[in-house]
Amino acid sequence: MMGFSPKRMILLCLGFALFMSCVPSGGMENDFLPALIAGNIRGTDLTVILEITEGERVSTLGGYALWRISAVVIRSFKGGYAPGETLEYHRTTETEFPPPEKDSRHIVSFVLEEGRPVIPDEGYHFPWSPELEEQVTAELARSS
Repeated sequence: MMGFSPKRMILLCLGFALFMSCVPSGGMENDFLPALIAGNIRGTDLTVILEITEGERVSTLGGYALWRISAVVIRSFKGGYAPGETLEYHRTTETEFPPPEKDSRHIVSFVLEEGRPVIPDEGYHFPWSPELEEQVTAELARSS
């Protein structure tokens, strides 16, 4: 296969099998998320759990949509927002993504640009769940 000797292919397969045996049964995708979000919290100005109150598409360019989102802060991991405060921000998504659902909750990390919260990229906006919040809290406690 593509220049790999049989011996090298066996070693690659064994390495992959060993790697996969180390991945917990919950799946690699969900297991790294708490650590990723904890890293986002440490590396950004503001991280909160938000509940969406309104989402409006303000523009479309190519395959991307820009949304103006209004939300209420549920919990603050870092930054100057307290529970119950409102926050408005913009989020860019691919056009086939559905609009932000009213009353849905998200964990979002922002950097501040000229005093406004800005999402660095899509790796800083995640759907919330009670389990994820608990795992992020535990990861922050472990890493401090």
